[in-house]
Amino acid sequence: MNLIISNLLKKLTLIRDPEKALSLISNTAFKNIGVRKNNSKKILKTGEKDLYACGFFLIINKNKQILIAPQNYGPEQNYLIIKTNLGHPAWVIQNKLPLLLKNTDQHKSFVKILATFRAGSVVYSPMVWGNRFIGQIICASQARNVMNEDSLNFLNILANIAILEWINKGGDKRLKLLSRKFN
Repeated sequence: MNLIISNLLKKLTLIRDPEKALSLISNTAFKNIGVRKNNSKKILKTGEKDLYACGFFLIINKNKQILIAPQNYGPEQNYLIIKTNLGHPAWVIQNKLPLLLKNTDQHKSFVKILATFRAGSVVYSPMVWGNRFIGQIICASQARNVMNEDSLNFLNILANIAILEWINKGGDKRLKLLSRKFN
């Protein structure tokens, strides 16, 4: 994990655009998060595939958040707007805490957001600047029991890097533009 983070930080120094920075971070999560090999607990139902997705949901106002830097969401979900009171992302907003759902089948309140597949295992990590909730990074797998505490810890590190990159590269200004365009 140290080498992955080190390589990410080196690449981020070359990027000035806040969305491109978040794309690099979400791509890093997409390629590395979850127990992918030698996982005897992994559960795929008939017809399901070993798929992953990651993206940032950033707050654009009290009631809405926007998907930025998606990895393996449907193309129609680029800049998807969802309500801030929707499912488990709402819990993260309300509590400003990370969340791990090892098996979404065990959570009757789970809401499908992805167009590409129904998530079986999900991690959520908040992006908080002072007391301000900026958004969250969410990574999911179609397989159950793929995300674990190590996945959540890795995502928390990436969320902290993301908040620094977003703020330092003018993300708030970009978010205002996106809000006007898509809201």
